Amino acid sequence: MKKIIASLLILSLSACGWHLRGSASGSDKLAMTQPLNLIIESIDNHSQLVNAVRQALPGYKITEVEKNTAQTLTLDIGNERLDKRTAGVGSDALTSAYEIILQVPYSVSNNDVTITPKDTSASITRTYNYNVNNANSAAQEEELVLREMRREVAQTILRRVKNLAARQSTTATSAQSSPAVAQ
Repeated sequence: MKKIIASLLILSLSACGWHLRGSASGSDKLAMTQPLNLIIESIDNHSQLVNAVRQALPGYKITEVEKNTAQTLTLDIGNERLDKRTAGVGSDALTSAYEIILQVPYSVSNNDVTITPKDTSASITRTYNYNVNNANSAAQEEELVLREMRREVAQTILRRVKNLAARQSTTATSAQSSPAVAQ
């Protein structure tokens, strides 16, 4: 009986689209079949966001390289913009929750030709509770939320890079396989 309930629970969760955070969806799995070489450029190559991108590379079968070749894409990550605003006020008229918005502009190019639309960015919004009486733990919670947001933005950027690479390879393949029109 327990096995039936567990299998029904698993089926219902998978049917509604629920999945573990960080796991790849079906379209991501298709796009991840071929390895991709990527050059990462940023003003601060040791920022927390760039480190999050580098940590996520193996999961997307992307290899960071130093030299540009014909099969290499370049990811240029701009400065992250962080906005923080009050999301809730308690009965004592003090802030009880904050909303954080993280926005990261980026561009992807292939042999110095930009293939992303102008002003492309990835953004994420999170809300967390703030306790005035325990400011130290609230600061730690904010730092934890920011770390998680950077990881999610890095995954979003890499999914988009992988999809761009997949689209480019299919258009290149279809252009090579289409016969020339005789006149």
